[in-house]
Amino acid sequence: MHIPDGFLNNGVASGFLAGAVAMLGFCLGKVLKAVSVISGVLAGNADGNSNIAFNGGSFSLSNGASSFFQKMCIAAIWVFAFQMFNLPIASATSAHLLGGVFAAILVGPFAGFIVISSVLIIQSFFFADGGVLALGANIFNMAFIGSLISYYIYKSLSHKSYYLAVTTACFFSILVSAFACVVELSISGTVSFGSALKDMMNLHLIFAVLETFITLILVKAFKSLTGGNNEK
Repeated sequence: MHIPDGFLNNGVASGFLAGAVAMLGFCLGKVLKAVSVISGVLAGNADGNSNIAFNGGSFSLSNGASSFFQKMCIAAIWVFAFQMFNLPIASATSAHLLGGVFAAILVGPFAGFIVISSVLIIQSFFFADGGVLALGANIFNMAFIGSLISYYIYKSLSHKSYYLAVTTACFFSILVSAFACVVELSISGTVSFGSALKDMMNLHLIFAVLETFITLILVKAFKSLTGGNNEK
């Protein structure tokens, strides 16, 4: 599902890249607002929080902020592991697990978006997995659709059935992300839409089933260990 450089035309790539940067800024602001508080006291004020000097005031981490960021890091490690195994698709890109629903349920939709985006950035710059110029499209497909939007699919159904909610969200995450990838490649004139869509959907349907089972197991394990919900 990772789109390499050269597979998107300049207009498509630059448009998605600009959108991804804006969305990252928005989500980062949401997460920081949820886990921190800007105070007017000087750094070093003994109030039980960690204070960092910032423009004449201090940046005071709220209670539990440190453990929340640790949880984000743990989620990122698991997402990286999710995506390590992938199968190449000759008519398109590749098929693999995503981990977007897992990340969003574990740390919330906005933090989940940041987690998936961070993994994609690291993969692109250090492992040549996905193009640097194609990062915007990959972030849109896997972080925006695959994590943030999928979280709200999960949330809308969770009051009816937890298992139905996770299953639906995982299938949506994998299949719609793969569909978006095919559309972007097709618009860029890189692939034949019909053959690419058939191959991507067939293989990602299998990965959607695997993603559902793994997500159910991991979310249950993490929530039993942490005993709480830190969605931001």
